[in-house]
Amino acid sequence: MTVLLDLTSLDTPSRHRGPGRYVRELAHGLSELAPGELGRLKIMGLTHLGLGGSFRVTDDVAGFQGSAGLPAPAPKDHYRWAYARRVALWRAVRAIDPVAVHLGDPNSTPLFMGLTNCKKIVTCHDAIPARYPAKYFGLRDGGPALGLAIEKRRYRTADRVIAISDATRRDACSFLGVPPERIVRVYNGVDVDRWAREPALDPRPVLERHGVAERAFFLYVGASDWHKNIEGMLAGFREARAHGADAILAWAGKLGEDEARHARDTAARFGVADDVRLLGFVSDDELSVLYRAARAHILVSWCEGFGLTVVEAMAAGCPVVTTRGGSLSEVAGDAALTVEPDDRAAIGAALARLASDADLRSVLAGRGRERAPRFSRRAQAEAMARAYRDLLGA
Repeated sequence: MTVLLDLTSLDTPSRHRGPGRYVRELAHGLSELAPGELGRLKIMGLTHLGLGGSFRVTDDVAGFQGSAGLPAPAPKDHYRWAYARRVALWRAVRAIDPVAVHLGDPNSTPLFMGLTNCKKIVTCHDAIPARYPAKYFGLRDGGPALGLAIEKRRYRTADRVIAISDATRRDACSFLGVPPERIVRVYNGVDVDRWAREPALDPRPVLERHGVAERAFFLYVGASDWHKNIEGMLAGFREARAHGADAILAWAGKLGEDEARHARDTAARFGVADDVRLLGFVSDDELSVLYRAARAHILVSWCEGFGLTVVEAMAAGCPVVTTRGGSLSEVAGDAALTVEPDDRAAIGAALARLASDADLRSVLAGRGRERAPRFSRRAQAEAMARAYRDLLGA
């Protein structure tokens, strides 16, 4: 009984974002399961889908990292992928004849799947656009009303929805209207062992290259989307500086020209422009060094589906400051200082405490290392295999 895992989004810009990391880690985890753990299931990876329904598949799902010749997928690759998935996936599915197809990147809802006998499994990474439609559905999406209708259809047409946290499961019911009996929570998987190991790179040159070798620093890893609460983070950082925290803020993540300008302008508005370093894209090996050197990892989003960087930081022994309530505190547990996202004074106070209190940093680092393994890719793969078997009777 073949379950087809769609890997084709790895040929789009999603490769370097959350959905891409999700698909890669899930593929690795599933490939590491013993045959008995899958029951009668066989996992195949869809690695290519042409506009007319041509396809390539592999049973080495962990080996596919994206097609050669696409080291940096461009927006045009996303549009080609989205169109192919909508109009051609059903043709490939009919030819491959799997019992189910799992769409780990939920974007671009396939059409005509009713012409197949294949069950559709869709991962819901978050319900942020549905929760804040005016912020996330612009004219290109058809506006808030149409955009929300499309988003709801994406999940309501699935035979099974995989929610990556309990918070996301609740949001999928509340904001997307998915019946709770069709949703299964399977936590995201992270290669915890890799983040827990000592860095592969010599730390000193990495820190010097990013301009943080001689200063204490807090670390933010991510984009500048509205839900990330960048203003709250920068305002909190200003408060921490006012409380005597002699530290800078290192921002790791690839930003477009407009995003970088907005980040610099916002930092200037809060009077911290000279103390914010935009590092740009950082490899995982470099990020491992940065986590270990940082006073704290900060992620104070208004809303998140899971919070991959929180698990990475915990595994690396980096204390965390994050949002109270929702998926972030669900993931962090007692291994973080939690704050309300709109309480900028509390954000600043938490950062200031971690800047000066080495004992507190040590306690949180120890708790994080203990907690991180519950979000390993092994744990994810085992839970996903159960979800497949339960749906398919395998």
